[in-house]
Amino acid sequence: GRAFGFMPDHGQNGIEIITQYVAKPGSDEIVVSTVPFDEKLPLLGFASYVLTYNYKANNGDTGRLTYVWHGVNASAAAKKRAFEEGLVGSKDGLLVQTNQGHEPRHFYKIFKGKLLTSFTALPVTAQLFRIRGTVESDVHASEVAADSSSLASSDAFALHSGKSHKIYIWNGLGASAFEKQAAVDRFSDYWDDVELEQVEEGAEPDEFWEELNGEGQYDRSLGDDGAPLLESRLFHCLLSSGGLLKVEEVAQYEQEDLDSDDIMLLDAGDEIYLWVGYGVSEEENAKLLDMAKLYIHLEPTARSFDTVSIIRVPQGKEPRVFKRMFPNWDDNYWQ
Repeated sequence: GRAFGFMPDHGQNGIEIITQYVAKPGSDEIVVSTVPFDEKLPLLGFASYVLTYNYKANNGDTGRLTYVWHGVNASAAAKKRAFEEGLVGSKDGLLVQTNQGHEPRHFYKIFKGKLLTSFTALPVTAQLFRIRGTVESDVHASEVAADSSSLASSDAFALHSGKSHKIYIWNGLGASAFEKQAAVDRFSDYWDDVELEQVEEGAEPDEFWEELNGEGQYDRSLGDDGAPLLESRLFHCLLSSGGLLKVEEVAQYEQEDLDSDDIMLLDAGDEIYLWVGYGVSEEENAKLLDMAKLYIHLEPTARSFDTVSIIRVPQGKEPRVFKRMFPNWDDNYWQ
């Protein structure tokens, strides 16, 4: 479920660089490479990435936002290094840790509708990408298992043949015009000699199903119900002198419940905010992710640490979406 989705602005600004973290095969060494940012740069599932964005909302809110993105197959060492460096770089700005396939909508928007996430750099077998979005600017292509069960009538898909440079663009009955167009735009130059073939749902050639382990059952519903809206909840995170973590809920919370000496956890469903007070120690700051992990472990929903985005919010730098989850918010409260 979700409360208000994380959307500090409309993703209209640019990004200059992006840093990739990859573990060297067979060792703990992390290869770090920084490249100029390109909206068409694919994010690869065996790596972690850090990118910084300057947001500017319509209401005048401005600030720095650092995203740490983890691929599904990124090593624990690469994830740790990326997060630590992202934390250092974000200092007094917002920090968002997110995982492949579970990114907040704002992340898609900063890629201007061109984001592609895949499992590997060089495919050796068939690959299937799901192309979906709510508007042109948040369309994204994400790799899914190359099996007919991954298809869904509500979206468009791109199937890369495992046998040639052919890409089938499969148009689900419920796919929007901009999703279909985004599929063509994104994959028409995937290879120099690519051959695109449009396939309408219900009129697939045999070769299409052969690439996907045969025709099978898949999601034929045309609507996207989305996650149910949840009430946001506030928790006080306490670190005892012995290093033990405790998480206590604050019932009917208000702004004055935010304790400047501690870390507070605001559960907004798909996103978990960790609010860091002015007086929080370095030791507590270093345990941010442990607090989120402990909370998710104790909390009885189907979420896991790999499916939620973790957002660090320093005191005094709260974005509007955070403030909106409080009954009343006074910007001058701590002055």
